[in-house]
Amino acid sequence: MILEPPRLEGYIVLGARVNPQGRPGRIARMRLVHALNHWRQGGAHGYILLTGGQRPGTRISEAQAMAGYALAWAEKSWGLDFRIHLTTRLIVEETSLNTAASARNTLPLVQDLSLTDVGLVSDRLHMRRAHHLFRRQFRHHAINLHPLPVPGVMKHYWQNRRYLWLAKMALREGGAWLKLLGRRALFWRRGGR
Repeated sequence: MILEPPRLEGYIVLGARVNPQGRPGRIARMRLVHALNHWRQGGAHGYILLTGGQRPGTRISEAQAMAGYALAWAEKSWGLDFRIHLTTRLIVEETSLNTAASARNTLPLVQDLSLTDVGLVSDRLHMRRAHHLFRRQFRHHAINLHPLPVPGVMKHYWQNRRYLWLAKMALREGGAWLKLLGRRALFWRRGGR
């Protein structure tokens, strides 16, 4: 017996750095295309929440850069009608500068839209930690999170001999886990729940 995946009412696309010209980088583009394809396959009825703030040295927030790219990509790939429809389904959250903040800041948006089944979009390397942080934030609410890892990010970097980028991504993710686990250990030592 094959179970149908749940019909998602929304997709949270985690931000990634933009270049100094204000365009989303490769990771952000791959996340967006993955989310947009899922959105269209699901009937193009759900919302797409883009999260990511403005970093020093950039002119635009990650979320705004991704929104512009998403609209242009949808028009180029599926036509003007899809672009127009997508403008009514995009929601931009521009204050988050890390994954934990994205979880905190998207929760009220998800609640305001009364969404119960939401896809979480990031690359595979980042997904486990992102899903952990979002589950912690969403756990007391009737919201089901469905991880939608972007395939091929690591393979793409490996095949293009971007070994330094791969190492940098792995070290950054490992450091973020250590920071998260260190905070948890400190919390427990101070008599937390």
